[in-house]
Amino acid sequence: MNIEDSELIWIDELHEVSLGGLAALSGLSLEELQLLVESGALAPISPTEERSPEDWQFSSQCIVSIRTLSRLKRDFDLEPNSLGLMLAFLERIRMLEFKLHALDHIAENNGK
Repeated sequence: MNIEDSELIWIDELHEVSLGGLAALSGLSLEELQLLVESGALAPISPTEERSPEDWQFSSQCIVSIRTLSRLKRDFDLEPNSLGLMLAFLERIRMLEFKLHALDHIAENNGK
């Protein structure tokens, strides 16, 4: 399995990615990403009213969900209007998995 250099990025709360960078990493178009921002499904780090789309920055943590969304869009030929709802579901699943992992960790530590 080959991993291209463009796919090797550090994902944490401190790193940011531009709108163009997110489009390049995700496979979604700039228009689709702007639609996600306008619908409230994807939020830039800074308020959108203060900056033009070219200046938007996003937490690198959204890359995984956006790439998954892009893959689902391609595989299931999703309509652009459904992308916001799908992204909300993906983020909810990610949050619930994180909470479940934390609860499992607590349960393991209490059992010792």
